[in-house]
Amino acid sequence: MKNDILKTLAMKAKNRMINKELRATYANTNIKIIDHHDQSFYNKVKEMMTDNIDICNPLKRLMDENKLMNLDARGKERYLLETIEKYQEARRELEKENSIC
Repeated sequence: MKNDILKTLAMKAKNRMINKELRATYANTNIKIIDHHDQSFYNKVKEMMTDNIDICNPLKRLMDENKLMNLDARGKERYLLETIEKYQEARRELEKENSIC
């Protein structure tokens, strides 16, 4: 069930990106960017990257399920997109660190 929620949210976000009609609907939506310097989140991403295990769905490990279940549909989508952005930023930072060493 939890995987289904993430899949649904991702599909809706993808459809909005593809369909221009839906873009206008969400054009005035304000998205609050999560603090990208969240050390515990960064540490989780670092741990996942240093483990030699392939992770199928890293977002599921990074998202707070209790918080996700208490949000409305738009809030869930927003939370998913914010988590994706934080994850990508943390990966970029870790890859920079590893390339410097």
